[in-house]
Amino acid sequence: MQAINYNEMTGLNLSIRSATASTLQESIERLSSGSRINSARDDAAGQAISNRMRASVNADHVVSRGLDDAISMAQTADGSLSTVSELLIRAKSLAIQAGNGTLSEGDRQSIHNEYQSILENIQSISEGTEIFGRYPLATDTPELPPELIGNVPPLSVKFPAQGVNYTFSSGIVSLAYIPAGSKNIAITIDSLGLDDDIQLFTRDGKHLAGTPINGTTADYTWKSRSITSSAKATSKVLTEANGFQHGATYDDTMLIEGGASWALNGSETLAYNGMTISYSGDGDRYEPGKAFNDGSNGSNRLERLKIDNVTEDLVVMVVGSGSFTSNLTWGDLPEPTLTPAEPPKQSRPWEVVTSASYGDEVQATTMPTTPSDVKSLGLTNTELRSTATASIAMGALDKALDKVSSYRAQYGAFINRFESNKSVLAQQRIATQAAKSRIEDADYAMEASKLVKAQILQQGQDAVLKVANQSMENILSLLRS
Repeated sequence: MQAINYNEMTGLNLSIRSATASTLQESIERLSSGSRINSARDDAAGQAISNRMRASVNADHVVSRGLDDAISMAQTADGSLSTVSELLIRAKSLAIQAGNGTLSEGDRQSIHNEYQSILENIQSISEGTEIFGRYPLATDTPELPPELIGNVPPLSVKFPAQGVNYTFSSGIVSLAYIPAGSKNIAITIDSLGLDDDIQLFTRDGKHLAGTPINGTTADYTWKSRSITSSAKATSKVLTEANGFQHGATYDDTMLIEGGASWALNGSETLAYNGMTISYSGDGDRYEPGKAFNDGSNGSNRLERLKIDNVTEDLVVMVVGSGSFTSNLTWGDLPEPTLTPAEPPKQSRPWEVVTSASYGDEVQATTMPTTPSDVKSLGLTNTELRSTATASIAMGALDKALDKVSSYRAQYGAFINRFESNKSVLAQQRIATQAAKSRIEDADYAMEASKLVKAQILQQGQDAVLKVANQSMENILSLLRS
């Protein structure tokens, strides 16, 4: 039998002791943490699977909270819509009552006043229903105020429709400004007999088209407004309120007054800053004899100003002392709007995540807008002051009630759908957590058994090592003797 020397026995014992200590430490770690996998070395594949499951469980939890928020929003909107429905039903009753021809004017006015109060209440509810900083019943197309230069609005405000005649008063107050970017602009005015003349200016005071202020044949319309010199034009016409820049100075060096003969589509043309401007001329200045420039138009009451491509904001003024009609056509007409400091209340679609499990594409549904303001419900300008308007209001109220009912049905369907999604996620989360637990949780019975075994082995190894140390001491003692 081969003998084992002391060093070999000691090295072997220490190796076994190290393995036992490692097993003991592993069991203690698992029992104290409750987890079988405390690092990648415990079970690399199991840890990867467990992490994916944990990601799915956490995602389901967050998705469930988002569904709760969506349900709360739908319930809030539906509650407000319920009130709007009641108000519309009351409004319909009032419309039917107003349609009765036996009512006196005073009674009908009282009914109309209550009807207007109902519309104001509906508008207030649509703008006041708020949750999570959102306004589900507000308009989805808020009207932004036009951007003014001074007190002057863009052309689109004065001419909302192409080719339609609108009536205005003439004077030395700007009619509108033509915003840069406009194309193929044609403004036509009818002075209705008394002379009114169209004028075109740059914002720094250049008079590009119209009738003259200076000279021996200065136009009657300017003189009638006491504008008889460049200085007076600068002080009284080129004001910031009229849309001109601060420090603007009158300049008529490029003024086109009209050609040799009057022509509605342009008797004289000016090229300026990339624009081609044509002007028909003032009919009053083409009349013979004493009728020339006398402040009264004969056969040519019309004037027209045309611009092909507007490269800078231009100011339009119609000078005179009466009223005129005007229409506008365009190829492209920007509508400059002013963004208010506080964003307008507006309903927007709301995307709700319904599933986001690990490795799968995110599933989401969009809750569309449900604008319930007076304009969106089609009730703007409805009234009950006569049987005819009451009849129109009845039809509008029926459509509005149908729209509100469809909104409520939509919200009800979303609530049911989201509740169902929550139930599915809860079951999925429980199943995933159970599977994750089976992979990563420690088996307490097995780990306790391993702990006891490792402790017994370690104690036995300690005893053997102690005996070995005593034998060595005895040999050294004999040698010393």
